[in-house]
Amino acid sequence: MTGDPSSPAWTSNAFDYARIGAALAASFAALALLAPTVAAQESSARLTGILVSEGSGAPVDGAVVSLDGLDGVVVWETLSNASGAFNLPLPPAGTYRLRVARIGYDSWTSGPVRIDSAPPSRPLRLEVPVRPIPLPELIVTEQNDCPTTPAERQRAFELYESVLPILASVSNTEDVGHLRMRIVRPIREWRRGQFLYGYDTTAVVQSRSLYNASPGYLATHGYAEAINDTLTTFYVPDGDALVSPGFLATHCLRMTEAEDEGTAGLAFDPRPGREVVDVSGILWIDTTANEPRELEFQYISMRPFLRRHLEPSLRADIQSRFQRPRFARTRIVESLFGGWLRFGMIASDRWVIEDWRINRPILLYELATGVMGTSVMPVAVPVTTSGKVLSVVPR
Repeated sequence: MTGDPSSPAWTSNAFDYARIGAALAASFAALALLAPTVAAQESSARLTGILVSEGSGAPVDGAVVSLDGLDGVVVWETLSNASGAFNLPLPPAGTYRLRVARIGYDSWTSGPVRIDSAPPSRPLRLEVPVRPIPLPELIVTEQNDCPTTPAERQRAFELYESVLPILASVSNTEDVGHLRMRIVRPIREWRRGQFLYGYDTTAVVQSRSLYNASPGYLATHGYAEAINDTLTTFYVPDGDALVSPGFLATHCLRMTEAEDEGTAGLAFDPRPGREVVDVSGILWIDTTANEPRELEFQYISMRPFLRRHLEPSLRADIQSRFQRPRFARTRIVESLFGGWLRFGMIASDRWVIEDWRINRPILLYELATGVMGTSVMPVAVPVTTSGKVLSVVPR
């Protein structure tokens, strides 16, 4: 543990924390579970395969390979490499379909495929038809609800395509080896009548820098999930999400100005009509090297989610201790919630999210007592999780 009461990293609390200590402690415990730990590593069993063009047998690179349930829900997604090879975590035994999508080409879906609990003895070989689709017409058709012109969308999409290979390698860091990381988690301590905040730093070894929901979940359900009546988790737009067809289907792309010459900003916003917690942000790109540098993002449309999943338990706790409390509208400053991800190269063709900071919300409250009784204002407060990759540990 680092920090002391005189350090700038420690701040006193301005809210009434009475009787909600248990809920806060549970929130920090949940964040600790979300952070990478040695004991929570993903299974090493993989489903491998190779994509080749129907007829010619040429490898199909840069294609999104999705493993879907028979109900159409995406289980896992990844990208094929220059040799057409791909690999996915082995799913539970069952029947699935494999779907292949590639920017500028028609998509392809297999028939039902039975997958057992043990990985296949040899990689799957998928022969897919390669039928080009004129890209500008595709963009106009699929993004006609975005508030940009076709020319602006074309420029943004070309910038997006320029960094797709690197973003794809970010989503496949398990191919490189395990990462030694430093995880930073917030802690709190009661001292001299007030809560003091600091940070606890732990070095861990993990196969991926950040765990996240599948791209299919993010596209359908958004970037927040309720764990129980008092706990939620918020997800991030990582490499898997950014390269997925679902991200393009749910977000509008546009160019934005950068202060530095040789840097361009690829901004993204949810498409109109999204009714889930979503993200908007900017991916800063080095246009000389065609490399992503940093992604800044912000959670938006949070109020309905917090009102549905966190406010009821908070109100019940307050009503059990105060007679006829009057509740004000929950105060949410959405600019406080979000974070950033920084990209770094760890091999000639492999990149990782090497540094990150995420501000997720929890609900606290402010009390005001007067002649009219007790007034309660729920307040969304950020809790920070951050981490940094220290080195790559060979297998």
